[in-house]
Formats: sequence, C-alpha cells, structure tokens
Amino acid sequence: MRSVSKVKVNRFPPYRGLEWNRKVSNPDNPNFWKYGVTDLIFLDFTRNKKLVLDLGCGTGGASFFLAEHGEAEWIVGVDLVSDMIKVAKTNAINKGVDRKMSFLICDGRHLPFKASCFEALISRGDVFCFLVPLKRTVQELKRVLKSKGIIVLEMDNRVDWKPGTIISTSFRKTLDGEIAYVVEVFTTKRNHKATSYILDPNGKIAKGVMNDSEFREKGCKSLKYPLQQIKEETLEIKHGVPTHWPTAKELFTIFKGSGFTEVMVMGDGLLMKLLLDGDETIIKAMKRDPQLFFEIEKRLVRYVNPEKAPTLILRAPAP
Repeated sequence: MRSVSKVKVNRFPPYRGLEWNRKVSNPDNPNFWKYGVTDLIFLDFTRNKKLVLDLGCGTGGASFFLAEHGEAEWIVGVDLVSDMIKVAKTNAINKGVDRKMSFLICDGRHLPFKASCFEALISRGDVFCFLVPLKRTVQELKRVLKSKGIIVLEMDNRVDWKPGTIISTSFRKTLDGEIAYVVEVFTTKRNHKATSYILDPNGKIAKGVMNDSEFREKGCKSLKYPLQQIKEETLEIKHGVPTHWPTAKELFTIFKGSGFTEVMVMGDGLLMKLLLDGDETIIKAMKRDPQLFFEIEKRLVRYVNPEKAPTLILRAPAP
C-alpha cells in the first residue's frame, strides 16, 4: 500500500470568486433560481433597514441586489475566502455601488464589529451551516444586531440526505487540476464530512478516469470504487470543511433558545427542484422569464411545508 504523504484539513470551502460568479449567474445552475427568489425575500424583510450585514457574502450578489433595489444606506459584506472578497470589490466598482458598501475578510463566528451595529443581517448559500457550533454563532450574530433588527438566512434543507449514510462517492477534478476521489458522509447528528483522496496522476485509476469522456467534459463523475484500491494510489488525503445541517425544527429551536422573538422558518426551493427534475418544457418557460418565476415562488413560500422543502428560509427579529 502506498504511503500517503500528508493529511490536510481544509479551512475554506473549495470555491474561487470568478468561478462562483459564473455558476450563480448561469440559469442552468440551481443556485441561480434559489438565489433569485431569496434576494426578493431579503428585500421584503429588510426594506426599511439602513445598515445591513451580508454574512458570507461571496462575490456580493445579495449585497448588490439590496444596494440597487432596497433602501440600505450602507452594506457590509464579510466572507472568509479572500478570493471571493477580491471579486466582490471589483464587482462593486463595476456596478457603481462601491460608495455605499464595503467588503471584509473575516470569520462569521468572530465578527470585528461593536455590539448593536446592524439593523439587518442577511445570509444566503448555506453559509450558516459552515459556522459550527451553530448555537455559539447565533449568539455572535445577536451581539452585532440592534434591538428590533432582523436576521434572514437561506440554506439547503438536505431532505435528500439520509443521516448515517455515505451520500456520495465520485471522482472530481480539483481547482488545482488534481484528480480526487471524494467520499461524502452525512452523520446521524446531521454533520456533513467530505474526504478527498488525491490520486497519483500516473496511477491506473487516474489514467482510467481521465480517459472517460463524461469526466473530461464535466470534471466529475459519480462512481463507487473499492476504497482500499483508491488508497493504494493516493498521494494525499484532504478533509473538507465540516458543516452541520439543521432541520427546520432544530433551526427554530436554536434561534428561539437564543432569545430571538417571532422566529419563522419557511420552505423554499421549488424552482430548484423543477430544474433538477429536468422537465424541459418547464425549464424553457423558466428561462424565458426568470423574474416572473422568482415572484411566483416568493408568493408560494408561505404555503410550503419547511420540513419537506428543498430550501429553508429563516426570519428572526431580535428582541
């Protein structure tokens, strides 16, 4: 068996700014649809708020939407990934809104702001699930929020993940051009753990994967493989960023237990599910007029069962 050179624990999600920009702007990507709806929900709940914090802002999508359509006088975006912040700053200049916003690199669990700074805090794209332990994070979010301020979060519900199982095994091409065999586990406590086995490019497995037409086109292919055989050709093992995915009930309990009032957890993500189900007629109609479908789903949110919805939206006013 090959001797693995090193084991590495990643501090950051495997994203880069420009790549992320392209993904969330592409109607073929599910995030394009759920983010479009989420932005409208953010706008409704923060319409009269002047100072807003965008937690895990990425390349600035939600911040820019509020800057262009809302009443915010100043928006601060924070993200732990420096490349995201770099792209966000460039986007702000290109959009001509850089005078009413700033972007900072920091960890959402340790915000560099005084108490009671912000009137609203928004966060989309599962950011909250990365900020473990979640109870401690909620206390930090509450600290920087003014009395009567509001938090609005968006995250995947993961109803398709069965706790206590291996949810995915696949070959993927990393951002650095390596070939990795990725094993994703969803524990009984709803923690997600991903382990990447970086393969020897000269090994039999890596060469076979590179000769696969689907892998060359998409950069990934779902496939089960004997782990012992994978380990024999592994150069490095990387453990992904640990995350926790709360149920709707758990999310409500965390915020209610932290002193937030009138906590509401709603279901979302019907458009994303339609896209993933692959009905070509529906998808073509959606792409012809995305804004119409964003408005339709926003109105449906209050009627969706959050326990079964693809996505969760939390609204929590501070005491």
